[in-house]
Amino acid sequence: MMNERIDAFVRSVLLTSEKGAHSYDHTKRVYSLAMSIGSKAGADLKVLGAAAQLHDVGRPREAQTGESHSVISGEMGRPIMREVGYTEHEIELVVQAIRTHRFSEGLTPTSIEGEVLSDADKLDAMGAIGVFRAIAQASMTGVGIDGFLSHADEKLLKLHKLMYTKQAKTLAEKRHVVLDRFVNQLREEIQSSVEN
Repeated sequence: MMNERIDAFVRSVLLTSEKGAHSYDHTKRVYSLAMSIGSKAGADLKVLGAAAQLHDVGRPREAQTGESHSVISGEMGRPIMREVGYTEHEIELVVQAIRTHRFSEGLTPTSIEGEVLSDADKLDAMGAIGVFRAIAQASMTGVGIDGFLSHADEKLLKLHKLMYTKQAKTLAEKRHVVLDRFVNQLREEIQSSVEN
């Protein structure tokens, strides 16, 4: 069901510019999670699919402009959605879902598609994959173990309480256990190395 033309566009942007936590692989996982959750939650899968595919395409420009990628991604997606036959109404729904998906801006999704996208994006920041992504980002930015632990405390360990859909809440609880266990084990090992 993934739109191949949109996928080619996203791949062309992210494979050449994104490293660390917000790679093309992240987009594919968010798409898969969103479609699975969305099909059970009654979402419009055409709108949701485009939103999931396009949700991070503006990240490279965010670094250059300082504008939120949740705004840039929607705007970048408009021409490609028109090209593949989305109506203006569908495009607006996609843009709005992308705009409200981002945890750090504190916006509340205004549609089921926005809720599902937000849930899927947060789920990919949890569990074993979330640990891997956070460590990759910490390594890329040079913040090290302390930076990873700060990020875990400030964001990652709170995500399981912020899900909108029933399906995501169930998945989040499982992934939270893995994340919490890893963070606690890391702290324990750091403490024991200081004491020895």
